[in-house]
Amino acid sequence: MHNKTTNLGAAIKAARKRKHLTQMALSEELGITPRHLQALENESKTPSYALLSRVLSYLDIPADSIFSAGEEAMPETLSKEKEQLLYLIKSNCDERDILVLLSTAIALVNTKEQPPSL
Repeated sequence: MHNKTTNLGAAIKAARKRKHLTQMALSEELGITPRHLQALENESKTPSYALLSRVLSYLDIPADSIFSAGEEAMPETLSKEKEQLLYLIKSNCDERDILVLLSTAIALVNTKEQPPSL
């Protein structure tokens, strides 16, 4: 078991983009350098608790979405893109949206299982 936050960098980047902020603008708001923000988004640095609190608050990222994902929900084998997709779905979709996405995913899988018609 590891105690690393689950995909914090991707969550920060997605929320920043959702708010239409550049790295420069967000770093100024947070009082850090753009290079430091880039390192956080790339997960080559871990923020202090004070900075993490400011980031989550400013970007409206629920803390539980970062800390409660656990290994069962987000296995390490998932790519960053898949983890980011799951985060975006969890944080931005209502029940109806999720049902539409589920139906689409099922249809996609079903078309892959059937041999092409001639």
